[in-house]
Amino acid sequence: MSGIYLAAGQSSRMGKPKLPLELFPGIALGSLALRALLSSGIGRVHIVVRPDDPLAWLADMRNNSRYANQLHIVVCEEASLGMSYSIRSGVDAALSSFPKPDAVVIGLGDQPFVTAAMVRRLLSIMGERPEIDFAASSVDGAVMPPAIIRNTMFNALRGLKGDMGARKLFGSPEYNGEIVAYDGEAAELLLDVDDEKSLRLAERRYRDNRGRR
Repeated sequence: MSGIYLAAGQSSRMGKPKLPLELFPGIALGSLALRALLSSGIGRVHIVVRPDDPLAWLADMRNNSRYANQLHIVVCEEASLGMSYSIRSGVDAALSSFPKPDAVVIGLGDQPFVTAAMVRRLLSIMGERPEIDFAASSVDGAVMPPAIIRNTMFNALRGLKGDMGARKLFGSPEYNGEIVAYDGEAAELLLDVDDEKSLRLAERRYRDNRGRR
């Protein structure tokens, strides 16, 4: 199984790339969910980035022998045109690898609190239920990554348009899946950093988590 890590986005509300932003000195926002994917037991992770991304947020892992062989950088020239282009680039990269995956794990670079355990739970569901097309996460009814999508949906993923993500497919009657819902304090694991307010929340949560260790 391969991973697709969507790191090409830039929030128009923040007006700057999000992934290099530090939640704590030396801890880049974009590095955290990627570490979770890499630690979950999946194989190669295709990291979809914009052409102008200097990849400074990724430097530590690219230089780490533990992770380096798992990382594959995919430059999406059309990233600014919408998420669908990044998804397509990631799926194409996964399909060009050997062996071809029978499913892909999709993760977002701006969800810093996703854990390896969350990904492994989805992997377990897919293994126990070979008849379903996907397993995904949700908060308040909104379905989102991390998600695992079987090859029965690859053509549909590649056919997405504009800024359309996989959420549309999760609601389609053509596909069957299982949703893992998070609520209460656990819902914060799926925090999506998309503006200054959510960035401040993420910084505070990261500091609090460090304080409990």
